[in-house]
Amino acid sequence: MSESETDNIGIIILAAGYSTRFNADKRKALLQSGETLLDTTLNKIPDSFHQRILVLHPGDEEFGRHYQSQWTLCFAEQASKGMGHSLAAAMLYAQNWDAAVIGLADMPYVQSSTYQSIQKALLEHAMVRPVCQGRMGNPVGFRSSFFQELSALSGDQGARNLLTRHKEKLYVMECSDWGIIQDIDTSEALKKQ
Repeated sequence: MSESETDNIGIIILAAGYSTRFNADKRKALLQSGETLLDTTLNKIPDSFHQRILVLHPGDEEFGRHYQSQWTLCFAEQASKGMGHSLAAAMLYAQNWDAAVIGLADMPYVQSSTYQSIQKALLEHAMVRPVCQGRMGNPVGFRSSFFQELSALSGDQGARNLLTRHKEKLYVMECSDWGIIQDIDTSEALKKQ
């Protein structure tokens, strides 16, 4: 794979949640490495992604300044209504992409190689989802033929219904990366890391 083939396959990181189960802004929670949860996630994104969108919620303008040199910032106006709204808002910025990999800010243990493998798989497959020892995970990838449906999402389901509705087009990518199923929703989950 030459890098130019994947130039127009970008990445969207959803970081617009309100951490209600965490009882604090989990994006700023420190991991054992000393890095914040969000920084750890973003630092795993490989250089092969030239186009990057970071989705934040209204009121994050000051917080987002730290990331604007490397990320296109999308402030999802209706983020409080759920992940579907946040993803739909991001799609406005990705209309000219060939495909998008969609990742979650609270999954800091996904390996860089997994992001890159999904990016590469989108050259041949319409939808890509990683699986580790039988367990489906994130991030997921979609070709531009699904962008219209992604733009119409609402509620808190994100792209899950799309993956189910078009399961005949889904490529399940086997991997050994446990990070694809490790999200941090609560402070207890963070302490276990």
